[in-house]
Amino acid sequence: MKLDHLQPKRLMWKIWVLILLIIVTLALMILLTIRSSITQFIDEQVYETLQDVDYYLGNTNELENIPQNPIEYDRRQQESRSVNQLIFLPNGRIIYGSAPLELTNRMYQEAIEQTSEVAKYQTTIDGEDVYYIIRQNEYDGELIYQASYAWDAYRRELVSTLYWRISILIGVISLLSLIPALWMSRELTKPIVEMERAVEKISNRQWETVLPLARQDELGQLARSIDAMRQELQEQDVAQQALLQNISHDLKTPIMVIRGYAQSIGDGIYPTGDLKGSAEVIDEEASRLEKKVVDLLYVTKLEYFKGQEMRLEPINLDKLVELLVSRFKLRGNLDWTVEGHAGEMLGDGEQIRVAFENVLDNALRYAESRIHIRLSHTEAGVEITIENDGPLVDENLDLFHQFSRGKQGKFGLGLFIVQRIVTLHEGTVALGNTSDGVAVHFHFPPSNSNPKLKLDHRN
Repeated sequence: MKLDHLQPKRLMWKIWVLILLIIVTLALMILLTIRSSITQFIDEQVYETLQDVDYYLGNTNELENIPQNPIEYDRRQQESRSVNQLIFLPNGRIIYGSAPLELTNRMYQEAIEQTSEVAKYQTTIDGEDVYYIIRQNEYDGELIYQASYAWDAYRRELVSTLYWRISILIGVISLLSLIPALWMSRELTKPIVEMERAVEKISNRQWETVLPLARQDELGQLARSIDAMRQELQEQDVAQQALLQNISHDLKTPIMVIRGYAQSIGDGIYPTGDLKGSAEVIDEEASRLEKKVVDLLYVTKLEYFKGQEMRLEPINLDKLVELLVSRFKLRGNLDWTVEGHAGEMLGDGEQIRVAFENVLDNALRYAESRIHIRLSHTEAGVEITIENDGPLVDENLDLFHQFSRGKQGKFGLGLFIVQRIVTLHEGTVALGNTSDGVAVHFHFPPSNSNPKLKLDHRN
């Protein structure tokens, strides 16, 4: 089934829409901030002018000292003409200036309620904004109220004009930003589209597919990871094909021998000279065939247990090793030695037994004169080493791999089963050469440090 080619296009448009939303959000925030900032700035400027004029009109000496600076003097004069003055007594009598009655009443009411010496006010009369400050003062020992006010006839128009001009500017900038945003979204999704097509080819076993590996960003890292997966799949595919051919040959050989001997016996012919010898050959070949089938089924079983929580029980490793050694001694004339104690560990007894049996079976097959087993149990966990004085192995090969070749190019699943069992028990296993042979080293962590292993109290 082909992958949906429209998915990357939808992703491109999602990225573009996301960028558009970010631009619109930022534009709205900027516009709201600008409108508020302009309004606040104009208000502060009006109040600053009112305070300056109020101060200098109330202090004539200061105004008389300004003429030596003509520019400052002229500015003060202009500000004075734009600001009106109103002075009234606590009883409401106006002794200087004039203002509309509604404004005068508001100023008087706020003045008599004012607790500070100077206060700022703003009001609207007939749709026009008025800014004023009221100062408490004394004249001939009597309290008076001095109000300085200015009409803001252009404030709203100025704010609206600036706001709309800035809005148009931000709108144009936002529209122009959409072009590089669209380009950027296409550039971001382009390698994803290439990788999607490459993965589709890889799924069809086109192992020579080229991926965009030149990128140095996260997409480049993803492409390199996919390429590493491609190479691993290619190697496994080649090894699997060879494995299937060799396993089919390994299965075919004992089947042919069994059928041949059975037909000969049926015809009254004994290939080995007698019935007993011919039956032993049939039994031996049947055992070989059974071993291959059991290994294949056991790999499937271990794959089923992979990732599942294991409910296990204590295993006495010393007794298990002793039992296995007593059985394997009967299969060859070798010198067996066991030293140390491993004590108990938490695990699946049947799986651990299979792992040790596979390693001991290999050791028995290749050992020349001796097999040595070392056991130890420390706070770091359980350590078990099985050594034999057989021929050295090629340490450059991953002999624990599922499709690895053994000696003479033969295939087998024994060591792969060993590694899978040890991995399920959160342990490690390593195979390497020693000074006079080969050793397999097991390490299992303490059972109480492994959350995946739970003691099974069932009978």
